[in-house]
Amino acid sequence: MKKLEGKVAIITGCSQGLGKYIALRFAEEGAKVAICARTADKLEKTAEMCRQAGAEVFSKAIDLCSYEDIKGFVDDVVERFGTIDILANNAISIKPPHPFLDHTEEYLDSVMKGGFYATWRLMKLCFPYLKDKKSSIINFGSGVGIRGMEGYAAYASCKEAIRGLSRVAAREWGPLGIRVNVLCPAAITDHVKDTLDELDETTRKYVIASLSNNSLKRPGDPYEDISPVAVFLASDESQWITGQSLSVDGGVNIHS
Repeated sequence: MKKLEGKVAIITGCSQGLGKYIALRFAEEGAKVAICARTADKLEKTAEMCRQAGAEVFSKAIDLCSYEDIKGFVDDVVERFGTIDILANNAISIKPPHPFLDHTEEYLDSVMKGGFYATWRLMKLCFPYLKDKKSSIINFGSGVGIRGMEGYAAYASCKEAIRGLSRVAAREWGPLGIRVNVLCPAAITDHVKDTLDELDETTRKYVIASLSNNSLKRPGDPYEDISPVAVFLASDESQWITGQSLSVDGGVNIHS
């Protein structure tokens, strides 16, 4: 039997990168997938990949900074599939790294609304459908926040806020059957792959070497390395795990 057979999963930020590959892996494992992102044409490509994998798919382009868009999406998912069993809060949008003193409050607001607030809102809106059964919320942190990497003041703050919220919800919602865990991934995204193709050989090798600065000495792959762990956290195989932050990064954090 497929690990997510018959379960309904919401995954956010599925137009590209990690969200796309988690949606595909969930589809391959038998889940009915409800996906959202801001860019409709890219989102439809992900939806088609999931359909080709045999999944029932609901997709909708929304602005995750908008409460009304989020609520409408959740309502549509429940109308389509009847319930929600898995929530994977992957989406966030950030700018390239820049010093804390150059961060504006407008930028902070955008990161928090699209990341922390979207996670907060989706958790509350999905709660009535997740409770009183075996269900799973997978939130997304980052080694950037855990290690406090330079240039990421807003992003790191957002990700650490998500980890704090996840621990509280794990305690409060555990008796109701809801597990809440945080996945902290490190992998080459589609954007990075496209960028690598445009670089000269010397620069490309340097970037790959930087991305391989971990115990396994290679870059992570979203589909091969990250999405199977998301499946594990979504499935009943992780039924005794909640309130945890799992670094899926090839061992980066043990070198911090």
